Amino acid sequence: MLALLLCALTLTGAAARAASPESSFITVRDGRFYAGEKPFAFVGANLQVMQGERERAHYRQTLDAAASDGLTVGRIWALGEGPPDAPAWQRAFVLFRAGPDDFLDDADLQLDRVLAHARARGVRLILTLANYWPDYGGVDAYLRWAGLPTGSGGAWGARDRFFTDARVQALYRAHVARLLNRVNTVTGVRYADDPTIFAWELMNESQVDSPGESGQGARLAWISEMARFIRARDPHHLITPGVAIYTTRKERSEWLAACRLPEVDYCDAHLYPEGTDLVSSLGELYRFIDDRVQLARFVAKKPIVFGELGFDTRAASWLGRPRAAWFSDFLRRVFYDGGAGALVWIYQPWTGHARDYGIYTDRSVTDDVRASLRRAADQLAAIFPTGKNPRLGPARGARILYDPYKVLHRSERPQVVRRGAQTIVELDPTRFFTGRFERVGSWTAGPLAHAYGSGDGYFEWRFSGRPARSLELRARLSSEFPGTHAPPDGGSHVEVAIDGRPVGALDVIPDDGAGRVESLAITDRALLYRLRSGEHTLRLSVAPGPRANGVCVYGAPTGHGPTPPGETLPVELVFTSQRR
Repeated sequence: MLALLLCALTLTGAAARAASPESSFITVRDGRFYAGEKPFAFVGANLQVMQGERERAHYRQTLDAAASDGLTVGRIWALGEGPPDAPAWQRAFVLFRAGPDDFLDDADLQLDRVLAHARARGVRLILTLANYWPDYGGVDAYLRWAGLPTGSGGAWGARDRFFTDARVQALYRAHVARLLNRVNTVTGVRYADDPTIFAWELMNESQVDSPGESGQGARLAWISEMARFIRARDPHHLITPGVAIYTTRKERSEWLAACRLPEVDYCDAHLYPEGTDLVSSLGELYRFIDDRVQLARFVAKKPIVFGELGFDTRAASWLGRPRAAWFSDFLRRVFYDGGAGALVWIYQPWTGHARDYGIYTDRSVTDDVRASLRRAADQLAAIFPTGKNPRLGPARGARILYDPYKVLHRSERPQVVRRGAQTIVELDPTRFFTGRFERVGSWTAGPLAHAYGSGDGYFEWRFSGRPARSLELRARLSSEFPGTHAPPDGGSHVEVAIDGRPVGALDVIPDDGAGRVESLAITDRALLYRLRSGEHTLRLSVAPGPRANGVCVYGAPTGHGPTPPGETLPVELVFTSQRR
């Protein structure tokens, strides 16, 4: 029986990795990848072979290492945008384009060499065509070329213009058309005709700030238009949009909408468990993976590729488990769920110091990780080629499979200050007793230390009661958006409760990175009587709804940058013992 099982695993694993890039394009049928007539599933890696002097020089070794580990798909960045006066080093080793009209031969020739060597080693490549982030240029570079504000300047929704501006779209199409029509100087094969290319990825990790048609609607229209642009010139290759991240319910809905577009061939997800603020156990990681595979396979009805996954390789373990075990368990769950592929971040040569997610092709410090990937490539796709997880299926639909809220607990004793008839209980905003939001945490790198929670949820602080005739809450507050910008209508409605009893509400300003001092007089005589002694709880909460834009609670200056104008203070409960 064991011999039969091993034989079946070997045959199935071979089918999962069958058909070299020389022989067939990858297609999608019934929600699965096929190479020719054989099902295709893969373990792969992102490959650092396009940006950097050492990285370009060692591209063969990087590809050789991936192939020797049994990895059959790689993901590389066919992108890089700089200013017309970009320095010589960037022109030689980073950029595809210096200014809108100066396309650089060095990058094109490097891509030719990479594709040719990947073809020789039986590795297919996903080519990512643009980057949302500023690394190597990105969306901001395109916006600068068109004379538009960039996201780096902090303007609300600035990067959203990438998806609507006709000049920017023309600049992007020019880059894509050059690659589609390019004839490889090593192999003589036109890129659009090369089976070595697994897929075109329109953008790395695209995002939008603006609501409605100016944000998500515009991005969906852009994805459809650019996919049709490629398809008209290249009928062979798969296309994926690069809408890869979600950590909130809103982002989840937007991710699914992009996956369901008819022009999209497969869904893509990126997941770094240590950075989600939601994963604190193996079970939680499984639920995150399950949710993405469920939406792809049974709602969008398309294959799913985890285009980036990683664990910080500078540490030997996380949450008490070896890092190699995390990689193995991640990949095992993907294929158990019926995922079609996964690409770890990132195979690269050693550059003189450890990188946070580096997997090194010429140094032994990450050999344990590489060994786990070899085992996955040899076994996991073979054992779980179609998905066996009973939690997933058509009946489940789009219902969420993980708890979307992150809960943090922090605590320190409040400070008590007496000023005549007043006793002021000072609560450090960043040392909340409980914080529960979709994104929640504290930040001390900006001008003011603050606690942040996005969407709906609450913060709670504990304090000791005091005899008083009156009580006032004072706090510096704003809504919470990524960065330090928000739309003009992006304020929040914050409800205030003590011991679960509502005492009032505050309409706080849109997020500006500084907030505004708010005050609330608490006049409930019965509550004041109960607050004479004992331990109590202050809660600031944001209820679900159109004004659920989170809350920032600001505290003391940090010394990082200029202090914003106006009074800075912790959260204060001002108990007054006699009439003033």
